[in-house]
Amino acid sequence: MSKVRNCLKRSAIAMAVIYVVFCAAVYFRPQLFFYNPVHRNSNLEVARKNGYPAEQVEYAAADGTKLLAWYTKPHTGRPVIVFMHGNSYNVEKFYHKMIPLMEAGYGTFMPEYRGFGNVPGVITQQNLGTDALAAVKYLHSLGYQNRDIVIYGMSLGSYMATNTVYALGREEPFAALILEVPFDSLYNVVKMIVPVPLPFDLIVRDRYDNLDKIADVRTPLLIMGGSEDTLVPVVLAQNLYKHAAEPKKMIIYEGAGHNDLYNYRNYKDILNWLKDNEKARR
Repeated sequence: MSKVRNCLKRSAIAMAVIYVVFCAAVYFRPQLFFYNPVHRNSNLEVARKNGYPAEQVEYAAADGTKLLAWYTKPHTGRPVIVFMHGNSYNVEKFYHKMIPLMEAGYGTFMPEYRGFGNVPGVITQQNLGTDALAAVKYLHSLGYQNRDIVIYGMSLGSYMATNTVYALGREEPFAALILEVPFDSLYNVVKMIVPVPLPFDLIVRDRYDNLDKIADVRTPLLIMGGSEDTLVPVVLAQNLYKHAAEPKKMIIYEGAGHNDLYNYRNYKDILNWLKDNEKARR
């Protein structure tokens, strides 16, 4: 009997140690859990061969970090769409989403963040926000104004997109804000999808809170979600939409998950919405 008790005691201690170590790792090394970047240069030649004739441009963040983006110019009178990808891969993974928008005459601008591709640096909420702001400020330096720019964020990129519009769009609204499979906050995502009870309030430092900004965004908003999204449950996008200011629209794609809205031809809805939005602005 004593052997059984000792075995149970050792097991309990081991479980407690694992629990504490895991919580400490989430707190001190969130990069291990929340980000999945590809650490290699995005292949622009492959993108060009597949119908995305972009050029690579370079610019610097506010702290001097060298950044890059893929860029195609718009047709006269059309905005440029800034696509901010999420926590995984690099820009090469997403250029196909820009092709139908580019073919409709829109410019496209796909910034790479530090820690992704071959851009050096550490991925944090602050750094991602800084890098997203730098992308739009670079477009400003080329002569674009906010009304010439559509901000489009996917998944974690919804935070960078919302934060950018919130920070830079107070005096002059942007042409539009598009959020694909967004969340109200990363904190709420973690609470919903992690099956183990953890002290989330203590260990999730980077909250990526869209909810505290969205009500103050005065840019036309389109939110798109998938009904079967198991990574970012669509209820979080619905909550974000609920708190957003008008004008706003939400589209939920029945049967869609987190990464396949393109297969549901969501780009057609984007183009139609942008066209309607441009008419409303005239």
